[in-house]
Amino acid sequence: MSELLVNGQPFPLESGRKTWGDALAAVESRAVAEGRVVTEVRFAGVDQPSFRGPAIDLLEVSGLGRVEVETVPRQRLLRTTLGAAGLSLPEIAGAACHAAAMFRRGDTAGGHRQLGALLATVRTLVDLTLVTATAAGTDLAELSCGTDSAAGILSAAGVVLDTLAQHQRAGDWVALADELEYELAPALLKWGIVFDVMQEQCAV
Repeated sequence: MSELLVNGQPFPLESGRKTWGDALAAVESRAVAEGRVVTEVRFAGVDQPSFRGPAIDLLEVSGLGRVEVETVPRQRLLRTTLGAAGLSLPEIAGAACHAAAMFRRGDTAGGHRQLGALLATVRTLVDLTLVTATAAGTDLAELSCGTDSAAGILSAAGVVLDTLAQHQRAGDWVALADELEYELAPALLKWGIVFDVMQEQCAV
């Protein structure tokens, strides 16, 4: 490897670090100490979207050519992630209403497909919320979001999901549609308050 650059600056490696996994560990160790996160990696000018993993970690750094690594402040990354998640919520709530419309007109197959995709998205939102809260050192139970806590808002959404499952098992498509449109969609929009407050915290 001719050189390793981090944010455009040369990054010297210890002689014992021969694999990309070793090099990345060294870069991330310094980044963490500086409150930053690795976001982009290029080998010989080629972007590496998946720059972690068993296969790529074992590559010899000497054969990678010029390696460029970009890092950003952890708080900025969290704010960006939370902002993007918040902007997606109206579309996700709209998907809940679309699924409800399918069940009401008797398109149960289409409704179940839409519902499956919707639930997968909601699970991703839950994971994102928990991961960003952990990264930011935020206690969701203590995070005030208007008249409720962040944990309370997420718990309320969980109750709606449980009710949806009950209606689905019972084959009550009218009740399922109503729960989707009148309970889940508003709960998703309210989730935006959690993201907004978390963003404000990350800006401090």
